[in-house]
Amino acid sequence: MGLLTKKHRLKCKFFKPTKRRKRRGRKKVIYKINCVIKRLNIICPKQPFIGVKPKVRRYFFVAPHDINLSGEKIVLFPNQFVDDKGETVAKFIDFGQEGYFNLYVNGALQEGKLYHVNSDALTIISTGQTIYKETPIILESIGFIIARKK
Repeated sequence: MGLLTKKHRLKCKFFKPTKRRKRRGRKKVIYKINCVIKRLNIICPKQPFIGVKPKVRRYFFVAPHDINLSGEKIVLFPNQFVDDKGETVAKFIDFGQEGYFNLYVNGALQEGKLYHVNSDALTIISTGQTIYKETPIILESIGFIIARKK
């Protein structure tokens, strides 16, 4: 039987054939087979490990004065923010379809409908509220990269 051991063989039981008579004296024999598979092992060839690694960039801004959100949209530009290293930012990194942005105001995550981000600006929608002086605003850009291990 090849690679299968006694333990792994298919076991089949044959029932007695049933005979039916047809017209003109012909007999038809029907065999019923009941097969039971006890254990089946499938071995797949080795494939390289593929993982997904997150890539995160954070941008920090501290409100220099009270920001009133009861009029037009507020636009903040990348040169107003600093990164994790404390350096001024030229552009926000946009990972496109492979990522997303999170906005935190005073440590609270904001709903996605309250802001829009592209690589050149952060726009905060008017809500009628006020962001007070020295309130931290953190923009987080998260992307995903495929990592292959050998």
